[in-house]
Amino acid sequence: MANFTIALNMDFLEMNGKKDKMYDAFIIARLNSSRLVRKNVLPILELPMIIHLANRVKNSKKVNRVIITTSKESTDDELEEVAKEYGIDCYRGPLNNLMQRISDAAEYFESQNIIEILGDNPLVHSSLIDDVVNLFENGNYDYAANISNDYGDLANGMKLFSIGLRVQVYKAKVALDHVKYPEYLTNGKHPSAYIFENPEIYKTAYLEAHGKWEFTNQPELNFSVNYPKNFELNKKIIETNYPNDKDFSLEKVFEQIKSEPELLRLFGAEW
Repeated sequence: MANFTIALNMDFLEMNGKKDKMYDAFIIARLNSSRLVRKNVLPILELPMIIHLANRVKNSKKVNRVIITTSKESTDDELEEVAKEYGIDCYRGPLNNLMQRISDAAEYFESQNIIEILGDNPLVHSSLIDDVVNLFENGNYDYAANISNDYGDLANGMKLFSIGLRVQVYKAKVALDHVKYPEYLTNGKHPSAYIFENPEIYKTAYLEAHGKWEFTNQPELNFSVNYPKNFELNKKIIETNYPNDKDFSLEKVFEQIKSEPELLRLFGAEW
């Protein structure tokens, strides 16, 4: 049986009227990344990076619970401890079978729908989550996401978001279908690719970076924290904006990048 920690903040749920919502947000994280060990718990303004993300996700009008979803490996014990300290639910499952981990967590928490957020994307904002969920709901889709270069050829001809702002929403029962597609464990694709690469089976939709999200139509930018310099980028953004606005918008993020072009050197890989 998988290990888990439950730390429901009932005051938060009652205050925001979110007990009956159908969406749980699962933040996917691990601490053994070879490129930046322990990146999810590195401190920014005295808070672990993943807690900054969890707090931003909590502000969504659609999110019932936020669940840090990590592995049962001893290297991830610290993540569970951080979750406990800050009153965040935690679920632990297999390290290398991400969809098994997510579907098991959703089953345990009796989640109807999954909002999947990557733990190394600390700038994801609640308003973006809400818009992807609204798209998902309005079309009764099996899967919805904001489109970026993460989707390869599927993204051709679309207005793309920058990488590192990814929000995926899908039905919990669709997550259970991962057992039908074992090839997706070995081909280097994102584990949820079996959903969006089979549109004849699953009804999918994508939020494009236009209208209110036009400013994010900079697909060459990648805000994901993969390397030390990427962490420094996100750290600078949070340190600049968080003290005056704990729920600072993505507009402010892109305004800062525009006004401080020297930050561009902190994007991308380290060689």
